[in-house]
Amino acid sequence: MGLIQSKIIQGVKIPLFNKVLDVSSVRHKSTAANISNISTPGYKRRFVNFDNEMEKLILSKNEKLELKKTDPRHLESSKKPKAIQIHTDNSKESFNGVNNVDVDKEMGEIAENQIIYNTASRLLAGKFKGLTSAIKGR
Repeated sequence: MGLIQSKIIQGVKIPLFNKVLDVSSVRHKSTAANISNISTPGYKRRFVNFDNEMEKLILSKNEKLELKKTDPRHLESSKKPKAIQIHTDNSKESFNGVNNVDVDKEMGEIAENQIIYNTASRLLAGKFKGLTSAIKGR
């Protein structure tokens, strides 16, 4: 990617919105797993600390877009994306008599996460629409 292209992409914060979508997606999967295991004896609640993950990603020095290898003939990326950490809640508190998953809390997290994801995806779509308009000269 050329210098001008990288400045345009970096300038509109597209990588930041991509990171928000990535963290939000992993958070949704872990919360959905908690809900689906609500009646599994001994299951431990898993969660993603959204604020910590975003801080970790924002403070990382590498703000470049990552390469994805979709064909065996593609070159390998020298940098691997940082994994989003999923934590396990080891508390002994039992909300349902079976495990430590509180369905009300999980549903609240799903709703909050959906708002974050929808907002980030709309902002990202707006950034691409702005770039498209700038390229077309409109």
